[in-house]
Amino acid sequence: MKHDAFLSLADAWRGKRPELVDLAELNVYRSLAPAFAAIAPSTHPEAPYRCHLAERFLAHLELDAELKSRTQVSHGVRRSLRALFGWLASRNARVAVPADVYPVYLQLAGEAGVEVVPFSAREGLPELEARDALLLCEPLKPWGRTPRSEETERVERWVRAEPGKRVLIIDSAYATPPTPWTLRLLREELAFVLVSLSKSWLIPDHVGLCITPSRWHQDARAVFAPLPKDEQKLRIGYAALTEHASRPRQVGALLAERARALDAFTATRPELRASPCVGYFATSQCSFDELLEQGVLGVPASVFGGPAQVTILSSLPAAVSPSAS
Repeated sequence: MKHDAFLSLADAWRGKRPELVDLAELNVYRSLAPAFAAIAPSTHPEAPYRCHLAERFLAHLELDAELKSRTQVSHGVRRSLRALFGWLASRNARVAVPADVYPVYLQLAGEAGVEVVPFSAREGLPELEARDALLLCEPLKPWGRTPRSEETERVERWVRAEPGKRVLIIDSAYATPPTPWTLRLLREELAFVLVSLSKSWLIPDHVGLCITPSRWHQDARAVFAPLPKDEQKLRIGYAALTEHASRPRQVGALLAERARALDAFTATRPELRASPCVGYFATSQCSFDELLEQGVLGVPASVFGGPAQVTILSSLPAAVSPSAS
């Protein structure tokens, strides 16, 4: 099921059966933003400059300032991926892209004209030897797992075998700071690491970093340089990293509270066959229709490209106006 089709379906069920336990909210920004004050643009003289945004973001993540020379700035992960997919298309690269994480991955890759080899991330890694590039989401959304040790070792062996040809891209937008494995990949220059302000500050499409291995620095600089610059977004991003530096802790605390509430609910309802909540998603081994029969509105896993017999449960409070964007 496509995302837009599900939103219409969910709204219909909310109207028909208002008594349903609503575990189907997908928009973290719309859901949680009302709990926080809006971030006003910074007037600091550094604010409109991407180089200073990079400095501030690296410092916030407690990463070495020397990484600035390997860092490109965009307005977020989507923008970074669009640039990287375009670059990979120019190299005639065969790119392994997860089909069950974030549907926009495949959309962006298709728009860039890159040769895509889709795979099911929840089932593990694809065959790597015939691939030139691999995109991974760390941690794995919405399935709530990180790669096993044998998987990380396999990925690293693959990159090291042909470091001048093979490209590993890690989308770390769902982890602030990045996971220990991602940080090691970054230190050892084995991966392009993407981070953004979107989830932790609840401001999508404002500021994102792409930290590149040194060997690809010139290539990355060439494809990121033409990206449009929105001074207002940069000023808001700068304010987020300075005046609102505590926001990720506040958002994280709220998400942890919501996750505990969802876990407490599913613990009293073993028939829901639910996993623990990771981030703001849990999975149920019941189908969407089975959950409706049990009075619960979830999200068909097919919205994420997953199997029809699995349903995603969201810990996010339903937004007051579900049709708002």
